[in-house]
Amino acid sequence: MNTVPIARPCPACRLATVVVDGDWIRCQSEGCKFAHQFTCPICEGSLANAKTSEDRYDQYLHCSGCANLIGLKKIKYLIENGMQVDDQNRCTLCNGPTVHRATMNLGHRCFFFPKCSGQTDLFGATRESFIFLDFETTGLEAGRDYIIEVGAVKIDEEGYEHVFQELIKPPTSISAKITQITGITNAMVENASDLKPVLERLVDFMGNAKLVIHNADFDMIWLLTALIRHQLTLPTSTVTCTLRWARAMAEPGASLGALTKKYGISHGNAHRALADAAATKEIFFIFDRAAKVPRPNIEVTEFRRQAEKIVERYTGFVQA
Repeated sequence: MNTVPIARPCPACRLATVVVDGDWIRCQSEGCKFAHQFTCPICEGSLANAKTSEDRYDQYLHCSGCANLIGLKKIKYLIENGMQVDDQNRCTLCNGPTVHRATMNLGHRCFFFPKCSGQTDLFGATRESFIFLDFETTGLEAGRDYIIEVGAVKIDEEGYEHVFQELIKPPTSISAKITQITGITNAMVENASDLKPVLERLVDFMGNAKLVIHNADFDMIWLLTALIRHQLTLPTSTVTCTLRWARAMAEPGASLGALTKKYGISHGNAHRALADAAATKEIFFIFDRAAKVPRPNIEVTEFRRQAEKIVERYTGFVQA
């Protein structure tokens, strides 16, 4: 089997990265002897004599203990993202173990994603990648207020989840009201990055993924206004709005809070960008699986004209 590189430094020498090599994690440095043999993340059984196989997407170890296929990309994903396997919180769809990030406010997810968790469409004839995006701001006017946080969750073509979260330093103080709503304080953004480099990293993170936002009428104006002011290009031409989708499905409450409560979605740290983006992701797959109403895909041009008018009206306003 070919080795699979992990984007983490060696815990021993810190000079090189490590690779997954069969059921071993090894340092790539010739002078370092770090090697760790891992067990099955599901049953903790030995994988030393596991049968191996591969397809065009991954390489697998066949656990003789629980009879599950353990993908090396899954091992890579768990390590790079600091994921923990939880055998107590079982998946409600397949009763499999779940994984979660103990250091982030993201709910448990089935270990067997994307084949479980409502993402089976990613294994169809056309594979899709999605980016779920949310902003936190100092006010409601994209022309005169400031972005203070960006949060995004990306599901790539193979169903793996990646996160993007950055605080942004505004040129003015954050009001007590905004701190009360978001939990973001002036101390938290004191040493944060300026907006432009965050936008550049966000555009790179998005790639060609399909954009999904809850209340696109708000966040799309902020996104496009900021991109236009910094002469950056949005890498997608459409956006799916889960708020419009909820209304089209005649949901009694279409707000993110109402929907997460109705569908039992973990939504701690509500009004923080990453938490709201993660909740939007869950709502999207629930609606998509229900297939009651087609996805409300909206042309970006619908929002761009409004953003251009804001930029023209407030010509002297630029958040660095």
